[in-house]
This record gives sequence, C-alpha cells and structure tokens, in this order.
Amino acid sequence: MSYEKEIKILNISVEDAESKLKNLGATFKGKNRQKIYTYDLPTIGHRFKEIIDQLEKAPGVLIEKSYRQRLKNLFIEVEDLLPDELVQPVMNSYGKTTLDEIVDMLDDVATIKNLPIASQILELGINPNKWIRLRRTGDKSTLTVKHVFDKNTSAIQKVGEYEIPVNSVEETDALLTALGFAKRNVQEKIRTQYEYKGAEIDIDQWPHLEPYMEIESEDESIYDELIDKCDYRGMEIVSCNTEELYRRKGIKIKEVPELLFDKDL
Repeated sequence: MSYEKEIKILNISVEDAESKLKNLGATFKGKNRQKIYTYDLPTIGHRFKEIIDQLEKAPGVLIEKSYRQRLKNLFIEVEDLLPDELVQPVMNSYGKTTLDEIVDMLDDVATIKNLPIASQILELGINPNKWIRLRRTGDKSTLTVKHVFDKNTSAIQKVGEYEIPVNSVEETDALLTALGFAKRNVQEKIRTQYEYKGAEIDIDQWPHLEPYMEIESEDESIYDELIDKCDYRGMEIVSCNTEELYRRKGIKIKEVPELLFDKDL
C-alpha cells in the first residue's frame, strides 16, 4: 500500500490557479472529466466472523495462512476505528505497537475469539473510511482500494491506496458485481493536473461544490512554498476528504446515487 499526504486549498478560481501554477513553472499534466464508481466493503463485524468461522474449520496450512493475512489487514482497520483506550492495552499485552502485529502471536482461534476487543469488532459496521473506487479518466481506467485514516500523528491527512490499471470500466463493474460488491453510487468530476518539484497538484471541480486545489507531496515544505508563492496564505486550507466538504453543505454523498454535473440533488 502506498500512503499519500495531502492538503486542499478551498474555494479557488480555476483560471487564477492555473495562471499562478504556470507562472511558477509547474508542468501541465492534463485535464480530464472523470467517471467514478464506488463500492463498499462488507461490514467489519461480518469479515471478522467469517475469518473466525473459516479458522475453526481447521483448514490446511495455506488456507490458514490466507485467513490470518486477512485478519492482519482487518486489524489495520480496527485499530483506526476503535478508541485508543480499547486497542492500546491489547497491543501492550503482546508487546507490539500495532494491532496487526499480534496476529502471528495468536496461537489458535479461541485466543482470537477471546480478545478483549472481540465483541466491539463484531459490532463494527461498514468502514466509512475504506472503499473500492473504479474510475475512468479520459481513455484510462483504474481500480483502487482507498483507505482514509482517522488516526494520524500529523496534521496532514494520511491516505492509503492500492491501485491497478484495468482495461474496461464496464467489465470491471460486472466483475465486482459478480463478486458480490454492490455499487454504492456514481460520481463525476473534472480534474486538471500539474506537477511541481515532485508534488502532484490537482484542481478539482465537483458538482455542487466550489473548486479546490489538492496538493500531494512527501516533502511537506512544498505545501508552504506553493501556498506562499500562489498567495493562498489567507485561504481556507484543510486536510480532509471530499466527503467532508460535501458534509459541510449538508450533503451526504454516500446517500446520493448519482452525483453528476447535469443532475440536481
């Protein structure tokens, strides 16, 4: 998984932003209208129960290894969602700093089922911070698992991504449907992309939302440089996902089946 660090500069003028970036010498990478399909993963409680059920069937070594890896992946989500006062004592009891690291120390299924946080895990629903995204940008399409972390030691949002290219949005949508993933909604946006000193800069336009500039960089000093050189110091600057920006307007985009430019909410 790759991790992104990103900030957003809100309520910008698209033309003004492009002019400022060009004057800085930023490289224009393209402008595309994107079509985005999103799919929810099964609830965390369901996935946890499925893992326990399969491990209780005393599978072979390969199957057990597979489900233990799934448990590790699930525990990454659990650690981010449950309060620290619940997960920290569990990690401390095994001498580990992350919840997924304890999986190899859990000798049998009974130990997993009797974890102090097992009942809380079973009660967790769909992870609102992790989803599957199928996106077409121009003539290119990608399939992504995106995970926005709530807990973070930095003021800049941490986002995990697995992404692969796919040949066809329609065929991939059919594949996901056959695997049991229900499409939550369809969205579209216009993205204008630039690059500056290794930083990815996107100017995003969404339906019913003011344009914003998103900057992604491993070098956090680039944020201050771009903010100052583009004269954005007095603008509202946030580190959050687009869903939160819609929420500020009273729009719950997860409940909007089609978020399109030519369609009213």
